[in-house]
Amino acid sequence: MFLLENGTVVYSASDLTAASNCEWATMRKLDARLGRVPRPPETTDDMLERTARLGDIHEERFLHTLRDRGPVVEIERPHHSADPSVEVAATASAFAAGAPVVYQAAFFDGRFLGFADFIIRTVDGTYEVYDTKLARHAKVTALLQLAAYSEQLQRLDIPTGEFVYLVLGDNSTSVHRLSDIAPVYRKRRARLEQIIDERVSDAAATEWGDPRYTACGRCAACEEQVQSHRDVLLVAGMRVTQRARLIEAGVRTIDQLARRDSPVSGLADATLRTLREQAAVQIESDQIDPVQIESGQRKPGLAWRVMNPHALAALPAPDAGDIFFDFEGDPLHQEGNAWGLDYLFGLVEPDETFRSFWAHDLAGEKRALMDFLDYVAARRESHPGMHIYHYASYERSHLLSIAARHGACEAAVDDLLRNAVLVDLYPIVKQSLRIGSRSYSLKKLEPLYMGERAREGVSTAADSITEYVRSRDLARSGQTDAAAVVLGQIADYNEYDCISTLALRDWLLGRALEHGISPGSAVREAPTRDIPDPDPVYLELAGIVEGFPLAGRT
Repeated sequence: MFLLENGTVVYSASDLTAASNCEWATMRKLDARLGRVPRPPETTDDMLERTARLGDIHEERFLHTLRDRGPVVEIERPHHSADPSVEVAATASAFAAGAPVVYQAAFFDGRFLGFADFIIRTVDGTYEVYDTKLARHAKVTALLQLAAYSEQLQRLDIPTGEFVYLVLGDNSTSVHRLSDIAPVYRKRRARLEQIIDERVSDAAATEWGDPRYTACGRCAACEEQVQSHRDVLLVAGMRVTQRARLIEAGVRTIDQLARRDSPVSGLADATLRTLREQAAVQIESDQIDPVQIESGQRKPGLAWRVMNPHALAALPAPDAGDIFFDFEGDPLHQEGNAWGLDYLFGLVEPDETFRSFWAHDLAGEKRALMDFLDYVAARRESHPGMHIYHYASYERSHLLSIAARHGACEAAVDDLLRNAVLVDLYPIVKQSLRIGSRSYSLKKLEPLYMGERAREGVSTAADSITEYVRSRDLARSGQTDAAAVVLGQIADYNEYDCISTLALRDWLLGRALEHGISPGSAVREAPTRDIPDPDPVYLELAGIVEGFPLAGRT
């Protein structure tokens, strides 16, 4: 967004997308443009920057394809603060001349300024809008952008086709009927203009909790406010819709929720009790004195409570053959039309012996899968009662998807599932415990059981991916020793995750023993293959048309 000299706020298709995701953050950004609040500091994110670079490459590749087919009129893009009239006029001239393809077509109607990636002339003389996206599935926000450019074509009386298109990251083309999207787009555009005009006419900066705007509760702008206001969104597992019910009942902070002893309309008693207990245990963790920790009088830790000891019965009895497993994967790795690479299958045995299976391309991924499953088969032969422990569903789902992708070892993976060899500790933790952390990720639970074994070097999954990409760049440039050092650091990170999973299993067994629960006493059902979710584009479009907001109100 930017301001014209007459005070008009000009917005783009990206602003439309941003407001669809989080109105509050978009209005806060406008406040910064208007000088009412400081502009947020610039931040960098290696994964986002890499995604942007890959997106540019994907767009350039499609542009080359179109150039090979025939002439393409390419409109120079102006500086963001420059007058776009020259580019807008060049765009109109291109359409008037019947250009087969217009790249970066410029549109400005006094409020909306946009640059369409590709507009292509059909055999019947109409023009259709195309966009390139790295995603492998269409998203509503991308479709709204296509509708915005189609509306601009119609405004200029340019014959406009019936369909719009997304050229996705796997080079497939997602086709959508414009008449299905246009009503949603018009509704979102009218909404954006309404809140922009309200914001401009209101001299005060947007306050957190302003009921006029929806808030996602997850973006950086929201997160800052959630922390500073001790918003109930600090509570682990809190949904935006639940927060809305709590606010209606006068409960805005985690502290108020922890003290709430009366019902809340629209929330089941059991749900309210769970959220209240979670809030209370997080506050208890907050009250661990940092001064005592710094002086060595007390070690960092988390408050925790066993709420349902019987859920610990889902833990199998320990076996000498047990292993503790973790993947490292890069979702942005691309070979041909295939995306994603699980580049490290790591595991530790009960004595903390670490084993790794590396993959640097899809052929290597297939070999790693086969070698890993051969190792598991041999271990099951020696230890029929062994289990493969992991934390959260990634390992199970990716074993299935890797086997399906390569058409290899599917029977072996199905056998592991059918015989309940894979054990996910995450649902056991969630069902049995309340942990004084906003997140129940493995790393956030480690103060419970890892003691002095602090993480060093690579410390997050995003760091692992970034470092893995760097190691490949080093290897391609001939710096094999430096590449090996980086891979060693990634292996250390993966090994720590595996050891952490082992330590968590043992810690949970200790809690079961304290409550007289025998491991393996619960009947464990073998997980089934994942059932595909309904089409998210259909669901989101339907929700908007029915009048439901994209995010819960603050």
